[in-house]
Amino acid sequence: MTVALIAIGVIAFLAIDAYIIYRVFKSRATADDYGMFMVPGETSVTLPAGSRLKISYQEEYTAPGGEGSIEFYVPQELEIRVTGPSGERLEIKGPGFRGMGQSANTGRGWSRTLVGTVEAGEAGDYTVSAGPAVEGVEPKILLGK
Repeated sequence: MTVALIAIGVIAFLAIDAYIIYRVFKSRATADDYGMFMVPGETSVTLPAGSRLKISYQEEYTAPGGEGSIEFYVPQELEIRVTGPSGERLEIKGPGFRGMGQSANTGRGWSRTLVGTVEAGEAGDYTVSAGPAVEGVEPKILLGK
């Protein structure tokens, strides 16, 4: 009986780990599903009503980190705007609790952080713009699910 409980516990632990790893890699893979553009610039995205648009900032270098944190942030001077189909400017909700979190990750030769998400209240074309140019780097804005 004890062996069976241990086996069930190990299987549950491995299943939870697999799910977490799946979610991490899925979010990396979907970061640019709707497209990307260089800063400064803009693009339009067609969204269905009720969907979410995740906006990420990326630079082409691997940021340093330690003890589980990555030292990579969106530059203070960067301004990102999202305009809805009827011309109104939409609020970008930051990551984490009440926008106080940070969601940064790195890959081979890149560093990325989630700027926030926008809720599409109506179906249509949404325009995302970012500027001004950031001194010394060529960043991208990624738009994903």
